[in-house]
Amino acid sequence: MKNRARVPIRLGVLLAATLAVLAAGCADLPDLPQGARPAPAPSHPPYAPTPADYEAVQDLLTQRADAALKGDEDGFLATVDRRDQKLVEQQQTIFTNLQRLPMKSLAYEVKDTENTPDEVRNDGVLFAPKVVEVAQIDEAHRAPAAHPTDMTFVRHDGRWVIGRDRAAPSRRYSRPWFGGPIAVAAGRSVIVVTERDGPTGAAELLDRVSTARTEIEEALEPVWRGEVGETPLLVDSTYNGQPPGDTFEGDDGAAAVTYWVDAAGPRKSNTPILAGAVIKDNPAASNRLATDDRTLRHELSHVYGPALVPTWVNEGLAEYLSGCEANICGEDEQRDRLLAHERAIPGDEEWGEDGPVDYAISHGAVSWLIDENGGLKKFLEFCNDFFLHKPSGSEDFHDGTGKALRASYGLTEKQLVDGTWAWFEALPAG
Repeated sequence: MKNRARVPIRLGVLLAATLAVLAAGCADLPDLPQGARPAPAPSHPPYAPTPADYEAVQDLLTQRADAALKGDEDGFLATVDRRDQKLVEQQQTIFTNLQRLPMKSLAYEVKDTENTPDEVRNDGVLFAPKVVEVAQIDEAHRAPAAHPTDMTFVRHDGRWVIGRDRAAPSRRYSRPWFGGPIAVAAGRSVIVVTERDGPTGAAELLDRVSTARTEIEEALEPVWRGEVGETPLLVDSTYNGQPPGDTFEGDDGAAAVTYWVDAAGPRKSNTPILAGAVIKDNPAASNRLATDDRTLRHELSHVYGPALVPTWVNEGLAEYLSGCEANICGEDEQRDRLLAHERAIPGDEEWGEDGPVDYAISHGAVSWLIDENGGLKKFLEFCNDFFLHKPSGSEDFHDGTGKALRASYGLTEKQLVDGTWAWFEALPAG
């Protein structure tokens, strides 16, 4: 699964059971005894922050980052409102998680922009400047990466302290330390993070990642990706963090997603520098990365696979290399539905509207080209040349499919479609 495309899993029955776990990292108010009514929140007067307030918050967060890097828990917790026990417990978990990760750097940038403060129970004026967390994990990032936060500060005893700390949604959001307790294992250019009490330990998952990564890298060695050297990789099999967009929403939400994190700082060109790649698990999919090698291999194929190709090529190749021996492995889609479906290769714009079928068509098309028309090496040459055939001005790489097929294979798109459905017809019935 890459960005917003859909992996064909069924999540509806798992979502409700997961919501409580997803909320574990938030500083919500403690449960009240049955029948009790919550006390009214204190009245927080409107407040107009001054430049000195922004500077004070910046100093506070610099103290917080320094304490985290030095392993100073008391100094770290001194930056939060001790009157909120739930908040303190949340921050203790975050501090412990940061100690388990090989943090190369950690800093906060306070922007001269004010957000709407979140309501807190404790009294004092509230202030919510825009805060960006800039962090680099050794082996997982080649440069620091910036992550938005959602912090509200409350003034208590004449100083600002953190009064509420929530996860901030973003299209590229990779903070595995923010949430529940984690376990960590480090390898060559890879960090694996799992739930502390999850179904698979971090060391065990690292072994599986290392084995699968070696195999996928070797298979895709001829692919041009624009990357120089090893791609730093974070494999996040936790309930923490936020993936791009709405990737995990709905009954057909992705089992996992692969995306890239931009390096922090001003760009020197129109092309961003990448800090590293992230493979993020969907907690509602029962930790598929931690338990399912096919999902793991599929996502690793996105890290090392071709970049300038249409979605059907990208997803079909990932399914092929995942070890999936039939379309929509392990799912309840029927062969007859595929045979009755409109016979066409989905373009980039509509890909994912019918996730299970789009995956099947993509897998079938790639399998037919590789198995019946020259093998994997020839297919990867086809991938490397694909960008040459995209029509000028088109944003849909699929528009170049016809020209690319003729140039590399001497085939038409109709022959590709016919071959794809012949591959479906050859599948076992059942």
